[in-house]
Amino acid sequence: MKKLILIDDHKMLRKGISSYITENTDWSILAEAESLEEIPDLIKKIVLQTDDKIVAVVDIQIKGQPESFCNGFEAVKMLSAAGIPSVIFSSHDTGILIERAMSTEIGAKGFVSKLSDEKMLLDAINMVAEGKTFVQPDLVASLIEINTLLSILTKRELQVVKLIQDGLTNEEIAARLEIKLTTLENYISVIYDKIGCHDRSGLLEKLR
Repeated sequence: MKKLILIDDHKMLRKGISSYITENTDWSILAEAESLEEIPDLIKKIVLQTDDKIVAVVDIQIKGQPESFCNGFEAVKMLSAAGIPSVIFSSHDTGILIERAMSTEIGAKGFVSKLSDEKMLLDAINMVAEGKTFVQPDLVASLIEINTLLSILTKRELQVVKLIQDGLTNEEIAARLEIKLTTLENYISVIYDKIGCHDRSGLLEKLR
C-alpha cells in the first residue's frame, strides 16, 4: 500500500492535496497534522505492513512552539529518524532553503514549490517512494548557485548564516553557539566580506 502523511497548517490546502491524491492515484492518506507538537504522537500511531510505502509531504512553515519559520524542518528530522522520507512542499522555494532542506542535517528527499501543479508533487512523491531524491527541475539552477556561494564559507560560518536566516538576533545566535558576542560579530563581518554584502538584509538578498 502507498500511504501519505500531510503536514501543513492550511486545512484547505491539505484537503486539496488529499482530494487530488485519492481521486487520481493509488496513494491513500494515512495521517494529517498541522503543528510540530503533533508529529511524535503521529509517528507512534503508525503501524506499517512490510509491503507499505510511506512518504510525508511537509511545508516548511508550520505551527509549533517555540515559534520558528522553519518548524517544518524539525518535522522532517523527526520523520526521518522514524524511517519516513519527506518531500518539502512550500511556497518558500529559494535556493538557500532548498539547500538546507536537502542537506544531511535536515534530510528531506524531495522539494517542490507550491506554485507548481499537483502532477509535479506526485512525481516527487513517487520518486522518493522509490528511494530516490527529487528537486523540481526549474529550481535546480538556484540550488546550484547557492551551493557555489556557500562553498566558500567554513562550517561555523554556515551555522551562523543558517541562524541568521531563521531570524535569530546576534545575542540569540551567540547563546545558541555558546560563543562570545564579539566572536560572533567577527564571524559575521567575515561572512559579509566573503559574500559581498554590508548587512543582514544584503546577506539574505544574496542567498535568495
